[in-house]
Amino acid sequence: MIDITKSIQIALFGLIIGGCSLQTTVPAASKYLLNVAVESKVVANSNFSDKVIRIAQMESSAILSTRNLYYSVDEGRSYSYTRARWIESVPKQLTSIMMLSITKTKIFKDVIPFRSLAKNDLILESSLYSFSQVLHDDGTATLALDLKVRLVEQYSRKIIASKLFEYKVDGVKGNAQGATEGYSKIATELLQDVNRWLEENSQK
Repeated sequence: MIDITKSIQIALFGLIIGGCSLQTTVPAASKYLLNVAVESKVVANSNFSDKVIRIAQMESSAILSTRNLYYSVDEGRSYSYTRARWIESVPKQLTSIMMLSITKTKIFKDVIPFRSLAKNDLILESSLYSFSQVLHDDGTATLALDLKVRLVEQYSRKIIASKLFEYKVDGVKGNAQGATEGYSKIATELLQDVNRWLEENSQK
């Protein structure tokens, strides 16, 4: 006669061992970070040299506030890479490197983060409207980044200046690695353009 209890124990042991083996063969998700070269020229004769600017938290859609890497296909369907993650969300990364980049220009007396207790004269607001990768049938992808910035006077709440920066790059490798490399190049260009825009407004 078959010992049913013993058979159940053997089966459960096999499931446990099999589950452990499966878990050890699943690769960990790759972690990505924007690789941006922050090189800013020092701006002389800035009208904001005695002003402190606060960098507001970047606004974005809920989907961009996660650490997932998303892509879409030509038909419009969107997905996230199962084995790729950002170390920090894109808005947090862009805000951090933008702070460093603006600080190096010395356009302002100081550049402070959103949660700083220090007093400020100006605020830099930013809204991330697009940060997307679209895959094509030929294996390439198109990247897009749209960011609007506003320079605001702290006390009057008057908008001193605003600008929408739009970028689109074709022919990028259609995978997570290609996306992060392409995004890094776009982000580098974005920082340079934002600094140039701030410099122009500091001379008015």
